Amino acid sequence: MTAIGFDLRGLQDGFKAHKKRGIGVYIRNLAARAHLAPPELSLHGFYDPGLEAEEPVAMGAEAYDIRYISPLRPILRQYVWQHFLFRPVIKAAARKNRLDAFFFPAHLDAPAGVGIPYAVKAHDMIQAALGEMHSSLKHRAHVMKQISALKGARVIIANSHHTKGDVVKYAGVDPKKIVVAHLGVDPEFTPHAEADLSRFDLPEKFVFNVGGIDPRKNIDLLFTAFSRLMDKDPDYHLVMTGAMEGDPQFQSFNAEMKSRSLQSRVRALGYVTQKELAALYARANVFFYPSLYEGFGLPVLEAMACGAPVITTNRSSIPEVAGDAAITLDPDMPELFTEALLRLAGNDDERARLRELGPRRAATFSWDTHAKTVWQTLATAF
Repeated sequence: MTAIGFDLRGLQDGFKAHKKRGIGVYIRNLAARAHLAPPELSLHGFYDPGLEAEEPVAMGAEAYDIRYISPLRPILRQYVWQHFLFRPVIKAAARKNRLDAFFFPAHLDAPAGVGIPYAVKAHDMIQAALGEMHSSLKHRAHVMKQISALKGARVIIANSHHTKGDVVKYAGVDPKKIVVAHLGVDPEFTPHAEADLSRFDLPEKFVFNVGGIDPRKNIDLLFTAFSRLMDKDPDYHLVMTGAMEGDPQFQSFNAEMKSRSLQSRVRALGYVTQKELAALYARANVFFYPSLYEGFGLPVLEAMACGAPVITTNRSSIPEVAGDAAITLDPDMPELFTEALLRLAGNDDERARLRELGPRRAATFSWDTHAKTVWQTLATAF
């Protein structure tokens, strides 16, 4: 029997921003499939008792013992406390429960210098790959810590072949210790998805975009293409979701929107539930996602599963996910995106073709298959 500790802090409000973002989606889906682990693997979930813990508690997880370091919490920055002071906490949890190793479902969360065998899930190498967008001392320190966590792991689960390649490239890790396991898509994402969207007062025709406004999301290209569409068909609006007001780019986002006179045509919905998100994908005329870098590209997969006609880039892992079920273009040729959006928005037949291809492609990605691969990898690695 192999006993593995499963770090569930990513499902807690106050632990970074994971809970309501892609990493939270990942942990939630993986934890929900603990029953798919082979009989020789025993999983033990843990959470930080100093934070909201509704989801981990509901999963039967155990609280880390933080009594010796909790007095320092009000004094130290959360980043320092969560990483450097958590080394002895995790080691003590492993010793108390006689664990063989720990699994961190995001390599970002493995504490620096953890002194026990461990495995990590590598979601992406964004900060290393897009160094020109992340050049501050803080970001360079984050990259160094990520590389350290990856180098120290006994086994790494990568969500795409592209991410595996980047881990090898930027962290210098032996590719033999990296297992690729594509993510899945929740059954709630379907062309028939429905939800009460009345609170959004949605327009009849809209281009949809999700995922925030940080530089790699390429919002300038989104605005450029949509502005051209608005000139040709003034009935179209742009609907966007994601936390924006707290983003460092929010002021420049607002300024750009005003400079293009788009204030009345852009609907920023903020955070939406998964049920609402699925319904928005299903209702969208076009899903436009010009991201410059994705570790996997879950929004593309979810949009395709809901039958949304997708226009996206041919960068990083996105072609690995999209296949031939989406329009993938070179972001260095922005005029191609404008042409594609104008063509797709006005062509019922082309949208219908992609609405048929998307769900077929999405059906080849399974959370059950992903979970089984992760659990079997952990069972044999320690």
